Amino acid sequence: MMKQSTSYTILIIAALMWSLGGLFIKLVDLNPMAITGIRSLGAAVVLLIYIKKPKLYWNRYFFSGVLAYSMMVILYVISMRLTTAANAIFLEFTAPIYVVAFGYFLLNERINRFDIFAMVIIFLGMGLFFMDELSFYGFWGNILALLAGVCLALVTVLIRKEKESAFEIVFFGNVLTAIICFPFIIQGFSSTTQVDWFIIFGLGIFQLGIPYLLYTTALKYVSALDAILVGMLEPVFNPIWVYIFVGEAIGEWAFIGAALVIIGTLGRVIIKQKLEVKL
Repeated sequence: MMKQSTSYTILIIAALMWSLGGLFIKLVDLNPMAITGIRSLGAAVVLLIYIKKPKLYWNRYFFSGVLAYSMMVILYVISMRLTTAANAIFLEFTAPIYVVAFGYFLLNERINRFDIFAMVIIFLGMGLFFMDELSFYGFWGNILALLAGVCLALVTVLIRKEKESAFEIVFFGNVLTAIICFPFIIQGFSSTTQVDWFIIFGLGIFQLGIPYLLYTTALKYVSALDAILVGMLEPVFNPIWVYIFVGEAIGEWAFIGAALVIIGTLGRVIIKQKLEVKL
């Protein structure tokens, strides 16, 4: 059985790998739906290699997980078109709130005051990080981003619940996404270079497929809330990598906000580990 400390390390690595998406997407000029489809195709290849012989599980939780995964990535992409990037990211990562509810009803996982305190620090940090860019622009985009957050929470809880079929949920979720996005992929062939396709397919492997393998593996040994809160590192590091390597400026409060998210996330992990060792 994997140690919890190892599980947390795996989750942190997965979050950092997810965060590279913004940096590499900046390098290509392609319809977001086409990017989503190609990326999911790359991720599906990784999962197929790992699973070898994926099979369908005929139960409601499995199919709910597959559908929620596909809706999560597609709703997020559409919301990016209808509202600001900051709004879309911030609203999607309200997911821990829904994880608390889903986790209670589906997993019987409860939270304590320490979890609530950590969540307050993390959400305060997220608010400061995106403070200069958040707005009331794009009502429907904001709604879709919130729904993407609900789907992210549901995916996390269902992967935790359906441990036997967890990898298949992610695999078929990516396959479904690629099928839905297929018309946009075909349309994009005539307007992009082979390098763009190579970058996005590689992104699907290294920024989506492998991280979700890690995330799904770790979720077998930690609570759904633990997993989603460590995942909060991803939206913070995403623009930081773009700032470092591309030079795209971020707001004045961003570094303070990022520090709070990191302190709230990693501090919670370290303290929980020390408390469990004492127990």
